[in-house]
Amino acid sequence: MKLSQEQILQISKGDTEIAAFITMLTQRIEQLEARVKDLERQLNQNSNNSSKPPSSDGFRKPTNLRTPGGKKGAPKGHKGHTLLFSEHPDHVIEHQLWSCQNCAASLANVPSFHYERRQVFDIPAPRVVNTEHRAFKKCCPACGSLQQASFPEHVCAPTQYGDGFAAWTSYLHGYQFLPLKRIAQLFADLTGCRPSEATLLSYLKKMNQVLETLELTIRKQLLAEPLVHADESMMRVEGKGHWLHVVSTAAWTLLGVHKKRGHEAFQEMKVLPNFKGDVVHDCCMSYFKDVYSFRHVLCNAHLLRECQGIVEYDKHDWAAQMKQLLQKSWKLTCTARQQNVTVAGEKIRDIEQRYDDILAAGKLEWEKDFVRQKSGSRGRKIKSKAANLGERFMLYKEPILRFLRDAHVPFDNNQAERDLRMSKVKQKISGSFRTEPGVGIFSRIRSVISTMLKQEFPLISSLTAAYRGQFTF
Repeated sequence: MKLSQEQILQISKGDTEIAAFITMLTQRIEQLEARVKDLERQLNQNSNNSSKPPSSDGFRKPTNLRTPGGKKGAPKGHKGHTLLFSEHPDHVIEHQLWSCQNCAASLANVPSFHYERRQVFDIPAPRVVNTEHRAFKKCCPACGSLQQASFPEHVCAPTQYGDGFAAWTSYLHGYQFLPLKRIAQLFADLTGCRPSEATLLSYLKKMNQVLETLELTIRKQLLAEPLVHADESMMRVEGKGHWLHVVSTAAWTLLGVHKKRGHEAFQEMKVLPNFKGDVVHDCCMSYFKDVYSFRHVLCNAHLLRECQGIVEYDKHDWAAQMKQLLQKSWKLTCTARQQNVTVAGEKIRDIEQRYDDILAAGKLEWEKDFVRQKSGSRGRKIKSKAANLGERFMLYKEPILRFLRDAHVPFDNNQAERDLRMSKVKQKISGSFRTEPGVGIFSRIRSVISTMLKQEFPLISSLTAAYRGQFTF
């Protein structure tokens, strides 16, 4: 910092002025160091030490928080997908022996006593099946009027695409996340027929209409569940920020897009305002409105990541201890659930006491954190990251530790995050949804497809039946 001539003269007047100037410099240095620390924190935040999603990590390799070692490969209970022999192959090619490979003697007349099988499974070249409908005409001999047979209701044009194209369009749009142009190109490459983008869009609009009944079924089933997961993520529509909301379980998924993140969106989805069970969420304040009757369960995975961020940047011992306590508590709970027993009441009380002791010691740490000065008079008092996290632990102790007492309560909100993640892939491919009706169509189709996958329905045949109004969950 360059000193002006006037400042130099002031310093030379005496020790008092020098001490004051040094104090001023020290305060300024502390402010700048705190700002640098905040900027470094923002720069180095990733999905392992904050609430940022994994998609924001980019090409940086995040720190692996998993415990090294253990069994490799698929987890226990994972269903395999081994290619099995077919007892009724479509084609059989026999490979005969005609001469001995050792002495060249003829084996043409020697009968075979055994054979070894190998099968090759392949996809035939797809082709479009063209069905012609003929409505015959007759002349009535009694009255002389000309009569014609009726076409089926769904056959309404001289030439048209069938329901299979509509089902495949919905599948490619809502599951493979292809834009309409690429869907049209795929049809052209596979079948030689290229529907226009307007035709494909009409299929999606009609599918959206016929799936409304299935969406009502999903909503009804979610309202009957004892516990649901809820989350939201930013989604760009018409170049502006909207929110993609999800309410889901292991068997049901309901997605919806709204301009707002909180209460208005919940009202439009028509689940949380009428729900009476437990809701797992990420501590967004909109969930804590007094108008709701559900119980709160907070995602501990988010809290673990935030604790990791406090450990890395603020070097607080309490955050490391809290992280360790939550991990050990969940491990203890998993062991008890595997044995079909509950965690002993004495152990729960010990955990809760340890929880309180960590926060009591932590308060002494986060009260020493430097906090930048507030720029205006309005709003809440500025607190450090560690103080905000610590006070959240204090305020929501019961929702955080509910997994210790209730066997159906999970440790994290991963179910909702998984149900949101693939919709974010759609946005990465397409960039932004062009219209609000378009993102509404996608969210409804995606809700039904996600539910079909969870319940192990075959997608193409199920979507075809749904398009014809013949599918129910």
